[in-house]
Amino acid sequence: MAPNRLALFDIDGTLLRTAREAWENPFQDAMGRALREKGKPGAIDMSKFRPGGKTDTQIIYEVLGQNGMEERDIEPLVPAIRSKYLAHLRAKVEGNPGCVTLKPGVRELLADLRAHPEVLLGLLTGNFEEGARIKLGAQGLNGYFAFGAFGENARSRSDLPQRALDAAQRHSGHKFSRKQIVIIGDTPNDIHCGRHLGARAVAVATGPFTLEQLQAEEPDYVFEDFSDTPRVMAAILEDISG
Repeated sequence: MAPNRLALFDIDGTLLRTAREAWENPFQDAMGRALREKGKPGAIDMSKFRPGGKTDTQIIYEVLGQNGMEERDIEPLVPAIRSKYLAHLRAKVEGNPGCVTLKPGVRELLADLRAHPEVLLGLLTGNFEEGARIKLGAQGLNGYFAFGAFGENARSRSDLPQRALDAAQRHSGHKFSRKQIVIIGDTPNDIHCGRHLGARAVAVATGPFTLEQLQAEEPDYVFEDFSDTPRVMAAILEDISG
């Protein structure tokens, strides 16, 4: 049976949590190091920045922009910041894999979805792919996701759904469209990013936004968490023939 449902998962706040107490702020540290190497020392202020639902590339541009840098000066720094961030993340997670913990019901939900013949699983995340794999690997989840769209593929999250669709077609040979596409995440950006493609949105209140805040964005479904596997499965597999 060919799959007729593409389930695209966000990572941070949706599938797992990476404990902030494991390090103060790896992006802030990476940006500071990259700037010092370029002879531009100075503290990076992230106190007014809210990263929820943004891509890693977007985070770099917005944070440095808020710190007074022009885009033309940020662009050449991105590769160095990415490299330093990923090295820092890998060292922290490999040194303390327990800093990455699963959200409730995640393992059971992924197992059931992978076993379902109509479902194809993929990622739609703002993480750089290497960062995504580091985090997922700490909990043995990489095997569930053969493809995805990642933070280096697009600066805006709204550009990621089409990247994920293209990756799904290359992987499976099947072209998914409209309500066959289900984007699952924990922020308003996750809810809205696929609407221009007619995708459905399943929201979960395991990240920085409350159930009420997510409901106000009018997703197709919203859950406190993924503990009730049959209900979440039913939302993803909802009859879309009508």
